[in-house]
Amino acid sequence: MTLSREETATAYARHQALHEARRWTDLADLFREDGTYEEPFFGLIEGREGIREFLRVSMRGLDEWVFPIQWVVVGEGRVVTQWFNRLPKLRRDGSPFQFTGITNLLYDDDGMIVSQDDTYDRIAAARVLSEAQSSVLERFNGAMIRAGSPMVALAKRMTGYG
Repeated sequence: MTLSREETATAYARHQALHEARRWTDLADLFREDGTYEEPFFGLIEGREGIREFLRVSMRGLDEWVFPIQWVVVGEGRVVTQWFNRLPKLRRDGSPFQFTGITNLLYDDDGMIVSQDDTYDRIAAARVLSEAQSSVLERFNGAMIRAGSPMVALAKRMTGYG
């Protein structure tokens, strides 16, 4: 027997509540003991405790990041979502540093997650992360130069400013 759409929506609501509360490691409790989580950078993570450790490590330092969901499709025993991975800094034009991803969740008949597969373009993700880091460094170095910091000569050599 497959979960109905209503039962699947209820199971997903538990997932979403923990996600919104940023209780990353608690998400592991929603997986079956033999559940799997696949992620483009980290690969396949197996088992509830492996997933818990993955979430503990991978989400560390991302306290200011947000992951707004764009849409959700609920089927019988399956949920598919599209979301943004949005960094806390903004571009000079005010737009966010972000990239999109898709999550595919498969539930068993008891409403436990059998598998979660996150998919996103790793090259786009790396580009956004690099741009965000460059932007922060560029602003910092530019501010040092404008302020006449004792480190101005070093900053000019490192960045080509001035």
